[in-house]
Amino acid sequence: MLDRTQLAKTRIELHYAIQPLAAASLALVKAETDFSPMALYWDDNLGFITQSIPSIQYCRIALDPITLSLEIVGDRDRVISIFALSDRTLSEAFDWLRTVIKGLGGTEIITPISYPVDDFPSSDLAHIGTFSRQFSTSNLVDYYASANQVLHSLTQSEPLASPVRIWPHHFDIATLITLPNQEDRDTLTIGVGLSPGDASYEEPYWYVTPYPYPENRDNLPILDGNGTWHTSHWVGAVLTASQFASSTTSPTSNIEQIKTFLNSAIAACKVLLT
Repeated sequence: MLDRTQLAKTRIELHYAIQPLAAASLALVKAETDFSPMALYWDDNLGFITQSIPSIQYCRIALDPITLSLEIVGDRDRVISIFALSDRTLSEAFDWLRTVIKGLGGTEIITPISYPVDDFPSSDLAHIGTFSRQFSTSNLVDYYASANQVLHSLTQSEPLASPVRIWPHHFDIATLITLPNQEDRDTLTIGVGLSPGDASYEEPYWYVTPYPYPENRDNLPILDGNGTWHTSHWVGAVLTASQFASSTTSPTSNIEQIKTFLNSAIAACKVLLT
């Protein structure tokens, strides 16, 4: 059985813990129209990590999700500085990051990213709350690691898929497939990713979302792999952790089912968008 209470606690702590990474990357990397500088990536050895940042000697900033520590990483993954978040506030984490980055030559002002109201999980961590003294990842590390593997494999077969990124706003790991423009229509896309859980589902779930959303939400295509359609507020194919065929909670034990679901959902979304 999934421990949804522990999952939610872990998810929210990690969601806040990656914010210094995203804020620093957004401030230090040349802005793009799609806000990709704030995006993070998954590294099997380092955890959540930014892209290489030229203005601070091409270092990267990482969050180790096992120890819940922020790290400045140089060449060959050499750890230059480390800050344990346990029993510390988010404000203290930002202060440490600003000091280290200034020492590496960064001059930009790093401030927390402002997200739309009611579209980011609320927590005492946003103010004076402290991160847990004893932290448990509740399998979320395995979810991100397996999702990163599955999504990278998917991008090999979808030439118009974007790089696999972790977005600090919703904390999902995803790729965006852009479909060929037909008859000068608006851009058609299919988002494919894994969310660790949110207001829609209190557990990790895979999603495949067509955009624009189909106007007719009745009689949507049948999905393989035990997937279902979500139609409230947004439209997309969904496979939640509790819908996995196996009774185990391991996110790596149902890879074939996940791939079956994704292939079926992507094919269905392509039909809906044509």
